[in-house]
Amino acid sequence: MPQNGILQGKAEMKRIYERAAEWLCGIGSDKYVHLLTCLVLTFVMGKGLMLLTGEPHVVCAAIGAGAAMMAGCCKEWYDSINNGEFGAADLLADAVGCMLGLAMTVL
Repeated sequence: MPQNGILQGKAEMKRIYERAAEWLCGIGSDKYVHLLTCLVLTFVMGKGLMLLTGEPHVVCAAIGAGAAMMAGCCKEWYDSINNGEFGAADLLADAVGCMLGLAMTVL
């Protein structure tokens, strides 16, 4: 590959990285907390159920994800009653966390 092509490739990668970093920085830190909380809840509950019941991984992971998502929904319901703020973006972050936790638990 010519030297010029390598430099152009590096410049393009830098632009992609900068766009991704700008997008990630635009996400509020609250969303990361929602995502990580649901991920950890799903994983811990799924693995715990596997150890306690001996059920298949997928079943335990799905129960853990459902329970974590229910906790996220209850938190948003509580926020809407007390603060008048319902966060659909928070629920989306919860759902992503549950899906990642489910994948981690099954693998």
